[in-house]
Order: sequence, then C-alpha cells, then structure tokens
Amino acid sequence: MQDRPLDIRHLIFDEADDHPSAANGLHQVARQLALEQIHAGDRSRLIFLTAPGRTPDIPSGIPTQILPLRGRRVLGRHIGLDRDVLEAILAESGPSTVYHIHGVRQPLLLPISRAMRRRGLPFGITAHSRFGHIYSLDGKLERPRAVLYIKLIERFALNAARFVHALTPHEADVVRWLVPGAKVALLPNAVYSSRLDGIPQAPRHRSPSAAFPTFGFFGRLAIEHKGLDLLIAGFARYRHTGGKGRLALFGSGQTHQQLTEMCAALGIGDLCTIEGPRFGQDKVEAASQWDFYVAPSRFDHMPLALMEAGLMGLPLILSEGTGLLGQVEAGGGGFAIAGLSAESVAEAMHAAETIDPAQWRRLSGNAYRVALAIGDWTGIAASLRELYRGLPMTDRVPERAGHTDQYGKKELLPHS
Repeated sequence: MQDRPLDIRHLIFDEADDHPSAANGLHQVARQLALEQIHAGDRSRLIFLTAPGRTPDIPSGIPTQILPLRGRRVLGRHIGLDRDVLEAILAESGPSTVYHIHGVRQPLLLPISRAMRRRGLPFGITAHSRFGHIYSLDGKLERPRAVLYIKLIERFALNAARFVHALTPHEADVVRWLVPGAKVALLPNAVYSSRLDGIPQAPRHRSPSAAFPTFGFFGRLAIEHKGLDLLIAGFARYRHTGGKGRLALFGSGQTHQQLTEMCAALGIGDLCTIEGPRFGQDKVEAASQWDFYVAPSRFDHMPLALMEAGLMGLPLILSEGTGLLGQVEAGGGGFAIAGLSAESVAEAMHAAETIDPAQWRRLSGNAYRVALAIGDWTGIAASLRELYRGLPMTDRVPERAGHTDQYGKKELLPHS
C-alpha cells in the first residue's frame, strides 16, 4: 500500500536560449515525470523560472507556476533571486513537500538550496548531462574551470541534495569524483509511458526507402554537443569516396544557416536538406522516410531524439558520446561511429550502405526493441519516488527501465 501522497515540485531554470520549450529535452522530462506522478496519486507541479520573453509549453493537467527569473546578476548570470520570487517557490510547503531541481552548473543552485535547507525541505537534482562533458569518455579533463567552480561552490548544494540523478555511468562517475559526498542515483531517460500510453507497438511493414540510403538527424541543432559538424564533414567524405546516399536534418536552433553554409563549402549542398523543427505526427512521417538516424554526439548523453528514432524502427548510427552505444551494439540495432572524426562517420555510413533489405529489417526491429528496453517513464518515476522519500537505491535500474549487466560497469579515471 502506498504511503501518503507527496507534494513534488519540479524546478526548472528556463533561461533565454534559441530552443523552444516544446522541443526542449529537459522540459520534456520534467513534464513527463509530473504527469506520471499525478496519475500515480501524488501532487506534482512545475515551477519555471523564466527569462523575459520565454513562454514554457505546459500540457493540460499539470499545475504550473511561472515565475520571473529576477535577481542579482554578475557577468550576465543570475547568482541570486529577489525575495518575493524565492518565497513564491517555497510557498505552502509542508512535511510532504520535496523539490526536484532540473539542471546543474547553475549559480542559483546555491541560494535556492540554502533556503530549502534552512526550512528543512528535501530536494534532489537531475544533472541532465551537464556534468558529462567535464571529462572525456577516456578520462581526459576538458573543462578545468567547471571543476574549480563545482569544487569551490556547487558542491555544497550537491552534497546537501537527497540525490543527484545521473543519466549515464560516465556522468555518474564524474559526479562521484567531483563531489565524493553526493548521493548519486543512476537512471536513464525514457521515450514512453506504460501507465499513460501502454507499450508502443512495433513499426509494421517497414522496408528501406526508395532513395536508400537516406541518413537523417532530428533534434536540437546544437553543433558542438550533437557533433553536427562531424555529421556533415563525415557525410561529405562518404560521398566523395563513392557513397550514394543523401542527408536530411530538421530541428530547432539558430544554426540552420551555418549548417547550410558548411554543406555548400564541402560541395554537398544539393545532397542535404536542413529544415526547422517538426512535432508530433509530422515529425514521425518525415523521419519515417529515412533509412538511418545518425548521432555523432560529442557529449549529448541519453538524447531523447535518438531513442524516439529507435522506437520508430530507424536503425541507429551513433557514437559513444550518446551514452547508448553499448546497448545498441548489444541489441544489434545499428552501427558504431568508432571515433569523433569525419572519417569514422564516413566509415559507418559506408557500412550501413552495404546491407541488404533483410538485414535492414532486422536492424529496424532491433532498434525498436533496444529503445523499448532502455526506459519506461512509469518505472523511472517509481524509482525517483523512492529517492524523494530518502530511501536508498542501488545502481540497478528497474527491469522496465532496461537494465543490462554492462550498465554502470565502466570506471572513470580522472586525470589532467
């Protein structure tokens, strides 16, 4: 029998950027968790701290507070909140209240967590991959200033948190090294809810496209994080060494012109299409015309778009930086990009081009099964609820969330 309902408050820092709320992965996660929690019998709400001009996307049925991101600033960053804003965040809290803070490497974490601690209010933090690129996957220090900031300042909030939620083993290792006292919880993202929507049906009657091979990418068009420069340079190398395919990208951001110019400079402008964001069925129909989804991520861990593509039955071509390469390789759902280089992207594309229709259909079915196994929001929300209550959680991911024996085995050995 479940204990009394919790009052769960998701706190989101919605600072000005070029990524709309409807397509923002962090916002998607918070919205989905709130829906799961409400349907499970808890009280859940979203609290957005928004910059001027921002309008968060709020589905019906989720109580929401939209508060101004207003307070002391230094070098363009908020380091404090005006008292009325902070009081609005903490208003009407009680013994069943717990805060779930989304985002790290955020100066506001310190004053907000300090205010919560003074009132005896528990909180947990989801890192959302923002620790994952401080060290490379082989342990090389990439962001020394971030290490200094975390060890001097942010560690106080991280140590006080009831849990620090990491998405991948690499990110969990980074947190443990930087903040040894943090209570790290390892849970993946997900792409469906068995409670709200049931188990997604496998795509039916899928076959390679008439224009095989078409390589595609959808999501936030963040060039460095997503490795889109590697994608375009790799596709150009693939074409210049005999490849026959085409490349399609669509998504949000302000880099469409830059990406278009990159394609033109490499002599592949007429072989690539780069478009704005698509949503819902429009996105599914557009991506269903492709043969492969390509993600040469540098450090965009657990990208929702990659898992959505797998659920659509698109064979996956991906780098280790996604945090999902091991699962995809073990499940036979695609091809590895061996290194973060144009050459590695081109090699993976050439390998993909050689498969026959029967092999493609096997890859498609396996990609769907891998995406299905990685995560179900219903199981992940249940695990988070135990963490909210202060109960210990092992590194084992619930079976529904797709635990494999390899998950969490890799160790990070930091060095400078």
